[in-house]
Amino acid sequence: MKKIETGKALRDIAFEAIKKAILNYELLPGQAIYERDLSEKLGISRTPIRESLSLLEREKWIISKPRVGTFINEITEENVKEVMEIRMIFDRFSLEKICGNITLEQIKTLEGYIEEQEKNKTNQQKFIELDREFHSQIVLFAKNERLEKWFEEIGDQIRWFGLKAITKKSRIEETISEHKEIIKALKSQDINQLLIASNIHVGNTRNEIINQLRRNSNEESD
Repeated sequence: MKKIETGKALRDIAFEAIKKAILNYELLPGQAIYERDLSEKLGISRTPIRESLSLLEREKWIISKPRVGTFINEITEENVKEVMEIRMIFDRFSLEKICGNITLEQIKTLEGYIEEQEKNKTNQQKFIELDREFHSQIVLFAKNERLEKWFEEIGDQIRWFGLKAITKKSRIEETISEHKEIIKALKSQDINQLLIASNIHVGNTRNEIINQLRRNSNEESD
């Protein structure tokens, strides 16, 4: 994390800096964090750090255990299943709304994200960010402000989980292929095929994240 140099509210800047470190796995799930350490790294006093940690705990990024300490939240199978179920609902609503109404220009925008993913197969951070932008764009095309807000709230969680899903090169290729199937169905305006393609994509992502969590758990127990 870099020291803060801005006139923006220090609490909010600290919140974003710590959250970014969590998303990028600079701060790892289960890792203990300390106000003094964060204060020194970010170059600000402990008061805005404490306020930002309160916000992070409210959003379930960290957990405070009385008389024990403060820790980055763990990624659990239950959390993954809950978030991906919500993701599937959002995707279904958005795709049903835009199917048959999407323009060629909008399709080209989505294809642009896929092209960028193909260029960034070895850059996991960039690849997963493009994945989020691909799906966020579909939600934007649906033109529902409340849905956009809700999707934004879980978008960072999806990105955080998503990095677990692309640790294998094969999953990166599968993701690109699945995105192309979604585009193919949008072009043909086939709502049934579109929903099948979307459900397969979200289901495969969920399963790979859970499988990776289980692999990590087995390695730790060996």
